[in-house]
Parts: sequence; structure tokens; C-alpha cells
Amino acid sequence: MFLILSSYILFFIIGLVLGSFLNALEWRLYNKRSLMERSECPHCHKQIKWYDNVPLVSYILLRGKCRECKNKISLQYPIVEFVMALLFVFVFFYYSSFATFSLFSIIRDCLVLFVLTFIFVYDTKHLEVSDAVTLGASLLFFIVSLFFGANWFDMTLGALIGAGFFLLQFVISKGKWVGGGDIRIGLLMGILLGWKLTILALWIAYVVGGIFSIILVLMKKKGMKTEVAFGTYLTVATFIAMFWGTQILNWYFRLIF
Repeated sequence: MFLILSSYILFFIIGLVLGSFLNALEWRLYNKRSLMERSECPHCHKQIKWYDNVPLVSYILLRGKCRECKNKISLQYPIVEFVMALLFVFVFFYYSSFATFSLFSIIRDCLVLFVLTFIFVYDTKHLEVSDAVTLGASLLFFIVSLFFGANWFDMTLGALIGAGFFLLQFVISKGKWVGGGDIRIGLLMGILLGWKLTILALWIAYVVGGIFSIILVLMKKKGMKTEVAFGTYLTVATFIAMFWGTQILNWYFRLIF
């Protein structure tokens, strides 16, 4: 019992730390800053002391304000840190429910969720996708998955379906329907999910995206021609397909046959 509880706490702390790194990575990549620089306040540009940079805790102690200039710290920072921590705990909980599981599976899926969360945040804020992250992650997960015995044909076909689906739309619409970032996210989805779950995830993304778009239009938050960060829906759909995709497909096929 103590070992299990300690594991949950450990994964929660690791999630907090990587959530903090995710926030720093998002800001630095967008502003083309070095990852080796010390963290600084985006308002007064004063370097942040280490004790003011403790994930979640520092935000609470500082009451959401910079120690130097007293400007508000964006809610993005504690929210992303907390969500990342919960996701890491979820991964451990998910795999600990199996009789046998590998530490590799837990580490891999934690890294996948880190990448998906980064894409979600980056696309939501900037309406674009970082090539360095999506393409780098695609190559990394393809090689690692091959090393641990994944089906290369399944991943390759999934990548072709995911990327090709958006590439076709991009060519037909001359870039008006989807952006190049969606093509690269589709590539990553295919490698992570394989071809069957990629098709499911694409369907889920359009359903979820359609529902939220209708809600936002009805609430007059967006217009019919407002640009949408579709990468956010793709990341959510990929998450759902990763952990519940097989059950959803089995349920669907039992329903129709």
C-alpha cells in the first residue's frame, strides 16, 4: 500500500515538473529563445529565483503575481502543471490495473501525453503547431516503438492515413480548410495509434470539434468563419483513442454485427 501511494505521489511530482518545463518550452519556442537561459518574468524580464519557480507551489505562495513587478502570472502556468500531474497519475493508475505491465509502457505514454499537451497548449495560444515538436516526436516514437516490437506496417499505414487525410484537404482547398500543422499532427497520430485507431481518432476529433464549434457559435464566442485551433481536438481525440479506442471499436462492431 505504501509503495503504491509513493508511486502515485512520485508520478504527480514528475508531472508537475514536466508541466512547468512544458510552459517554459512553449514560451521559448514561440519567442525563439534558448532553452538554456534562466526563466524570467515576461513582464519585467527579471530572472526568476529558484524558490519562485517551484511548480504550482510558488504560484500559490506568490498569489499569482511576480515577486518583482507584481504583474499577474498567467493562469496557464498552474493549470498546465496541475493537468500534467493528473495525466501522469492517470497513466500509472491505468497500467497498474493490469496484472502485468512494463515500466516502458508507462514512460512512453507519459511522454506521449506531454507531447499532446504541448500541442494542445501551443495551438490554442498561437493557432500554429511547432514542427520541432511534432516531427521530432514522430521520429522518436516511431524508432522507439520499432525497438520494442511495434508493427512497422501498422504505424506506417497509420501515418499515411493521418497525414494523407489532411494533405488531401490542404491540396483541394489550397490551404483554406486545414493548415500544414494538421498534416504533421496526423502523421504523429498515425505513428502513435496505428491505422485503425487513427481513423477512429479522426472521427472523434470532428465530432468533438463540431459540438464545441456549435456551442461557441450559439454563445456568440465565435463566428462561422472564425479560425479554429483544430489541433486541440486532434490531441484530445488521440488521448481518447489511446486508452479507450479498442473498447470503442469493439462496442461499435458488436452493435452493427
